[in-house]
Amino acid sequence: MLHAIHTLLTMLVGICAAGTVPAAEDGWQEPQDVAFVSRLDGTEQRFVVLKPQHHHPAQVHDVLIMLHGHGSDRWQFIRQSRPECSESRNFAKLAGMICVSPDYRGTTSWMGPAAEADLIQLIDELHQGQRIGRILLVGGSMGGTAALAFAAQHPQLIDGVVALNGTANMLEYEQFQDAIQASYGGTKDTHREVYRTRSAELFAANLTMPVAATTGGRDTLVPPDSVLRLLQHLQTGGSDVLSIHRPEGGHDTNAADTRAALDFVWRTVQQRTAAATEPPLVTRPQPLKVVCLGDSVTGIYYHTGGQRAWPELLNIALTRALPGCDVTVINAGISGNTVADGLARLERDVLVHQPQIVTINFGLNDLARVGMEQFQQGLQELVQRIRAAGATPVLCTPNAVIDTAGRPEQKLQQLCNVIRDVAQQQQAAFCDIQQAGLSLRTRAPRTWRLSMSDAIHPNLDGHRLLAETVCQRLTGLPISLADVRPQTGLPRAQHVLTTDGRLRILVMQPLATPLQHSLHKLGLTDRCDVTVWPTEIEEQGQVRPRSLPELEADAQRMVRTMKPDLVLLTFPDRQPQLEDEQIIHSLSWIMNWSLDFGKSSWDCVVVHPQLLSGSVQDNSWNRLLRQLVQAQDLQLLDRTDSEQTSPEDLLTEKLRPLINQ
Repeated sequence: MLHAIHTLLTMLVGICAAGTVPAAEDGWQEPQDVAFVSRLDGTEQRFVVLKPQHHHPAQVHDVLIMLHGHGSDRWQFIRQSRPECSESRNFAKLAGMICVSPDYRGTTSWMGPAAEADLIQLIDELHQGQRIGRILLVGGSMGGTAALAFAAQHPQLIDGVVALNGTANMLEYEQFQDAIQASYGGTKDTHREVYRTRSAELFAANLTMPVAATTGGRDTLVPPDSVLRLLQHLQTGGSDVLSIHRPEGGHDTNAADTRAALDFVWRTVQQRTAAATEPPLVTRPQPLKVVCLGDSVTGIYYHTGGQRAWPELLNIALTRALPGCDVTVINAGISGNTVADGLARLERDVLVHQPQIVTINFGLNDLARVGMEQFQQGLQELVQRIRAAGATPVLCTPNAVIDTAGRPEQKLQQLCNVIRDVAQQQQAAFCDIQQAGLSLRTRAPRTWRLSMSDAIHPNLDGHRLLAETVCQRLTGLPISLADVRPQTGLPRAQHVLTTDGRLRILVMQPLATPLQHSLHKLGLTDRCDVTVWPTEIEEQGQVRPRSLPELEADAQRMVRTMKPDLVLLTFPDRQPQLEDEQIIHSLSWIMNWSLDFGKSSWDCVVVHPQLLSGSVQDNSWNRLLRQLVQAQDLQLLDRTDSEQTSPEDLLTEKLRPLINQ
């Protein structure tokens, strides 16, 4: 519904207010000025993150992305006291949101192609290491224009947009042409498509999210006509729209109107979320036993470090969602299982536990071996038998996968439709795990890719998403597991050493020398048999480093054959000359092959190359290594800025508590 408000605005230029506020206001933590390397051109770009004072990593946080005006920078919405800025911060604080304010390619970007690519990357990276909920976009002047343009081109990334005194048609806009031409790469004549795609008015159909905009009738800096036309078009189509137009107003937005615009969008986003949410299955803190029946994605295997999978994480999530509730989650996943296998062991592995809830998660093996009709019949029988035993069945779709010939996405979608149909026919609870993955892949494609250990199996990061999704379906509460880090300790090594055995270690070069130093310092030299994993190869009289694919082949050949007590991995300290997908694949599989297939029967630890180099460099390669290791649920021995000791001594310091636990 289009709402029109007609009052007076004071004529101001809304791009360079002088007032500022302290770096940290009441209710906020200190702002974090964050650098990242652009995937577009390798340049360093920056954004500011402002978190609520009581921010907790176990909570799901919505995000307000704030786009500054022409002539300003990333600090405008963070520090300035002007109404658009202070009210945006106040709104975010009351809503418990994280504020993110990017430079988006400088003071005069107007959401050019590079700025657009950076914002897509920024949203992707926001999903790394934390659970992000809904994303709202607000901007003033140039930022208002940029907010509309970005939302119209990437509606899948934005849940609501607020444009304060922007324009919706760059083809007709005439101000700041020198800056716009520099940002867009040319003039309207030479780069017409760039200007057209940044004209939200021409892509109104893409603005499916709630939209609010403020305009001034006497705004000569950014005339209101195109935005008013856009809003009228959206209103005619029945969209959720708020228009705050001041016929006598100029180029700024007062506090009340800023607040009204943000409140409207946020309220509408919340209403949409509530309308799409199914009622919870568990509402009171009472003893709760859940059995998770499924295949290898449910079971504990190499792809999550061999220690835990999403049912174990679900136990953590349910405990957080239901404080005071005695929660027990039992993992009944077995690799290679189909629905028929689940039926065959239902009594032995599931019903014997007398659970209140049974999650059913099959499909990835059925997809390759079983017809859809047989799969459907098996699901129906599972639901009926579980109900007959007095438990509540929850039908889950498989996780999203990388499209392959063996498991094409189109066929997987058909299978998911069968699961949904069975749920409807049997009036059974339904949990769409696949959609959660697809949504993440849409919003943050790299984050999603880094959550996959291989083409079909998620790693621990992916299992967090599965557990969070199932928990929300059971309880109705969004719980984040982003703070759940890899478990510490070396249980196999400790067992061997406490039973007077000899510790068999496989160590990847160049770790062998510092390891011998550490073993000596720890008094373990005479109790260990060390096998060195070479990382160099001699060819035609010259020595070269082994490539990541070669190290991957080494891991496949050696580790599970040797079955050592402890594997110490490291990686090159420089990025190899491979495509990004090849790098991710090889790094993941070096770790996969270094683990037992099922539950871990030996220890595996990764040493970051910076521990050995003696210096700390924050670059994309080092961050990728850290993320993949932690995503695999493996322990990472790393170096911080404050740790200046030698590689030998630092390795000793890191190993000592793990061995002596």
